[in-house]
Amino acid sequence: MHAAGLQLWRYRVRSLLVMTCAALGVAGSIAAVNYASGGRQQVIEQVARLGTNVIVVSALQDRGRGGRARSGAIVTTLREADYRAIRRDIPEIVRSSALVSSGLRLKAGGLSKVAPVVGCEPDFFRIRHWALGDGEPFDDTHLRRSARVALLGATVAKDLFGADSPIGERLFINRVPFEVIGVLAERGQGLDVTNEDAQVYVPLTTAMRRLMNAEHYGSLVLEVGQFAQLPRAVREVTALLQERHRTGRFRPDDFSVLNQQDLADTRLAAAARLGFFVRWIGLSALLVAGIGVLAMAWITVRERTREIGTRRALGATAADIFFQFAFEAMVLATCGAALGVAMGWAVSALVAVRAGIPFVFNLGNATLAFAVAVLVNLAFVSWPARRAARLDPITALRHA
Repeated sequence: MHAAGLQLWRYRVRSLLVMTCAALGVAGSIAAVNYASGGRQQVIEQVARLGTNVIVVSALQDRGRGGRARSGAIVTTLREADYRAIRRDIPEIVRSSALVSSGLRLKAGGLSKVAPVVGCEPDFFRIRHWALGDGEPFDDTHLRRSARVALLGATVAKDLFGADSPIGERLFINRVPFEVIGVLAERGQGLDVTNEDAQVYVPLTTAMRRLMNAEHYGSLVLEVGQFAQLPRAVREVTALLQERHRTGRFRPDDFSVLNQQDLADTRLAAAARLGFFVRWIGLSALLVAGIGVLAMAWITVRERTREIGTRRALGATAADIFFQFAFEAMVLATCGAALGVAMGWAVSALVAVRAGIPFVFNLGNATLAFAVAVLVNLAFVSWPARRAARLDPITALRHA
């Protein structure tokens, strides 16, 4: 052991390279797997935050005439009569909100920007389980009066008002003055890749009458009382709209009906595929690192031929030589793998911050990566160690 320690210190640059190879392989494997796990955790958190009992009905371009949608055309296929029929005829719906949206010019003080403005009903925020960070929400009274009040997403509030509180301040939307009555809690990207923090929310009637001059809805958000009722509610909503719009059999639907579980299943399936490929990438990183350890060990055996011959001439057995070289390489590889676990934690945290996903450090995956790295390195260093053990002492001394 003492002799092995001296040799490791004597060839410390090479020892550092072996440790670096092992560390990079383990760190890369752990960081890649944690990145995939963070993406999956983000989807799970989004589902929990938005709820799984939600149906989204979206308007589509009517393709019944001409066979295809016109690019840029205004979609007017969801109307108030459809919304009333859904709320009246489908008992599973416990909350609902119609939505309209458009990108409009915002101005506050000396700052101006274009941002999505969403008209919605008060139940929209209850359906989305979205709390206020400051101020108060608008209610049915604001809706009936078409009041000029606005709730700001966290990003819009920072962009327009900085660190100051915008509550009670005046905000111009397409030159129409609004009073800011609240700021929504920071939420992040939704399942549909929408950054809800970058939007402004106003009462539905205000948006339709004062801002967009619209008589149709862009989408409907419907909440079902129980998750078990969701498939039935989706079928009923689809059948009702097909009957009202006379679509379905010979004419394509001019609407789409999705639920959050469909979006979640799609995203989770994509995350699972990503995780599968990432694990293969992690295994490849470990194999590449093992090849690096093999190369360093092979070079070590070639450069220490005289030492091997001298030890064999002094009575060392082939097993002694094998275990010496295997021990030296495995000490370095194991220390490097342990260092790689620490590096993997740091890299995973950095990637999570830069990618905007939850930080996940799976101890089980880290332990597995460490164990696989040790086994792979053991398999690779056994080859040059066996070569060292089989060297003939006389030949070794002659060619040293």
